[in-house]
Amino acid sequence: EQMRKFVGMEAAFIAVVLLGRLGADAVRIVHPASEQQIEYIPDIPLWVRLEKGEGECFDIILNGKSETISCEEDTILSAQPRPGQHTIEVVPTFMPSSHGPMASSTFHIYVDPESRNKIPSWMASKDGMQIDIPHEVEDYHKWWYKSGVWIRTYWRGVVSHKAPSDQWNYQEILHDLKPAIILELGTRFGGSTLFFSDVMRTVHRKGTPYRILTVDIYKGDIDAQVFEEPNVEVLTAPSASRRMSDRVTALRKKFPGPMFVIHDADHGADNVTLELQTVAPLLRNGDYVIVEDTNLDGHEHAVQPGWGPSPYDAIVNFMAMNRELYQRDLEREKKWGFSQSVNGFLIVKGAGKRETVNPLPENPYANL
Repeated sequence: EQMRKFVGMEAAFIAVVLLGRLGADAVRIVHPASEQQIEYIPDIPLWVRLEKGEGECFDIILNGKSETISCEEDTILSAQPRPGQHTIEVVPTFMPSSHGPMASSTFHIYVDPESRNKIPSWMASKDGMQIDIPHEVEDYHKWWYKSGVWIRTYWRGVVSHKAPSDQWNYQEILHDLKPAIILELGTRFGGSTLFFSDVMRTVHRKGTPYRILTVDIYKGDIDAQVFEEPNVEVLTAPSASRRMSDRVTALRKKFPGPMFVIHDADHGADNVTLELQTVAPLLRNGDYVIVEDTNLDGHEHAVQPGWGPSPYDAIVNFMAMNRELYQRDLEREKKWGFSQSVNGFLIVKGAGKRETVNPLPENPYANL
């Protein structure tokens, strides 16, 4: 009994010493900050940023429920809080559980009725907070993918690897937006490049200047027709490289007007994240961004579960950390029922509003 009391006193003493060393402000919840107003975006999880000591780990508690234990400054929770008031608490793992939270923050989630992020009634669940996907649509989407039809989709005789419904959507967007620049990250065979070139000729049939910049690390597979297009420029470079961003910067000065961006290069989550980070400073309000192949994995409607960290993981995490940059164009995304670009039809609304938060601090292509 005496030994048990001694051990308890020793633990309490260590806790007091640690508290003394850490001080009252040892950890601070930077995001979500107290009283912060955060717009509800369907399928976008909650990002938590802590200001803390190196190597310290905390139990992150949302509305009284432990979500995860994290030793990182930035954590993306799996939770997607509904509109209303919420509380985040952080409890140090190096303290007795009876110690309680070291920091807390009460914040608010709201729905903006004027935002594109609001789910249109025709696709909303009964409570209006989720996107309702009919099983017939999901079944067809999975059949379309698993049958390999997408591999046998051509434009001008060149493989495009696109869903025809997405391509139809793209030409509608291009005619509405009338972009001066298309930035295509990932060329492969060039079928989609030729498609964009044909559409842009009609969009700019009155002679307004424009340019299509298609970027790939290898040009050996690109069809010869692509190099014959007068307004198409092929850049052989990594999709998140400095050469890409420098060229886009130069083109934006020469061709004023909106930009249409399509992410369709390496589908690994890290590469797509690096692309998003690199492109973000180049964006202006009104630009349009497509993130393709988000249908692969990362969500309950995935066509290839187990594929691994995918473009979907990249875009939802990037949007969680940069929630004000884009608005989801749900009307476009769900117009034909299914899309290769789940959560990937995005309108730029908050360009330059605040500095981009980068999920990946190091870009190996930054100086290439």
